[in-house]
Amino acid sequence: MKKRSSGLSLAVALLILAVPLASQTQRLTPNPNQVAELLGQADAAFADENRALAEKLYRQVLDLDPHQSRALFRMGQLSRDDELALGWFLLYIEQEPDDAWGWLAAGDKYLKVGKTVEAQRNYARAAKLAPKAEDVLERLARGRLRVAPTLEPLEGYAGDSDLDRTWRSQLRGDLALPGGYRLGLMAAHSSIGDGSADATLDEGALRLEGRPRQSLRLDLSIGAVRLRSFEAEGWTTAQAGFRFRWRGPRGGPSLEARAQRLPLGTTPLLVANRAMKNEARLGMDLPAGPLRIRLGGRAASIETFVETANRRFQGDAAVAFPLGAGGEISIQYHRLGFERPSGAGYFAPRLVETIESGTTWDFGGEGRVSASLDLGIGLQRLARSAEPTGPWKIALRGWGAINVDLSPIIQLRAEAEAYSAPFAPAGVAVSADWRYMAISLGLLVRLR
Repeated sequence: MKKRSSGLSLAVALLILAVPLASQTQRLTPNPNQVAELLGQADAAFADENRALAEKLYRQVLDLDPHQSRALFRMGQLSRDDELALGWFLLYIEQEPDDAWGWLAAGDKYLKVGKTVEAQRNYARAAKLAPKAEDVLERLARGRLRVAPTLEPLEGYAGDSDLDRTWRSQLRGDLALPGGYRLGLMAAHSSIGDGSADATLDEGALRLEGRPRQSLRLDLSIGAVRLRSFEAEGWTTAQAGFRFRWRGPRGGPSLEARAQRLPLGTTPLLVANRAMKNEARLGMDLPAGPLRIRLGGRAASIETFVETANRRFQGDAAVAFPLGAGGEISIQYHRLGFERPSGAGYFAPRLVETIESGTTWDFGGEGRVSASLDLGIGLQRLARSAEPTGPWKIALRGWGAINVDLSPIIQLRAEAEAYSAPFAPAGVAVSADWRYMAISLGLLVRLR
């Protein structure tokens, strides 16, 4: 009797254990009929362009069968986030490594997120699988251009109302690295004159820039500059720059931080006095319904050979209204001031206030011709040290750039900038009444 009781107890225990094991096995083994039915419903929703329903149904398919390749590919197509879409396409090519169009789709997303080396590798793999497909060959050529090393010679001229003139020659080059980075070198020579004296600046720098994430951009440069003037021996010092830019998805908030050390070599006197600016900036851009709120601040130290460092502070605020199609209008307020006057060759007022309306536009996108424009008109007033604030005066500014593809490997780049304001925004004017103009012309050559 005991043996029968023991046997019955063992059978019951095995049955209890078998129920969850069977349930788990059922969950791990997809039901082909259920998967096929959901997949058909998802495909129908995709064909009807019902994106929300299609995404929901494809997710249900993947819950049942995580390796269902068509559902993985469709999820990549439906994703509004390029990095998430890239993840789906990478999962797809794990399941379908012989599908050229899977590699092609992953390459497109790599290019979208700025990883040109990885994009080119995916396009090359697609070309091995489909060597005669036109769309594959077109992407392969595009990828080669984007990953190619570049050279960019540039010539520029700048002049202001103080009769200072600068001629600048520059050569830059870079090459692509994995992870969305480019590593480059820059060399430049500037000749500066005011009609009675001359000076030169010679610069060299190593630069690393990249997009480790689609929402994140980093720029880092480090190098040296040698200053020579009519009345002083040559002097070499370090120059550097760092820039961090983060932008939230789908028009969310953004943040930018910058730090730089650079020469204020716009006049022979400033070069002779070894004027250098060390500056830190912080800015943020916040959505507010249909508007954008922008806030920022700067702190700088102006160093010269002839006096102690002079501190400069600036605050910025703006309300912008995006217009779509790459345009916006804005109302801006800027306030800055120096700790004390300077005798080193630059104008350092106690207070400067600017109120202006501005507009920016971007045209062309990735077309053969693209252009950008930034214009502002407003009022500015300033106060010298120990003096009352002066009257409001008209302040104007403008900046524009245009890029023209002369061929698949050569792009013409032109840029112009002009100011007419009581005070130089860079803080290096010799007098309070200041006007400035600069132009540059360069060629970007891709060495494919």
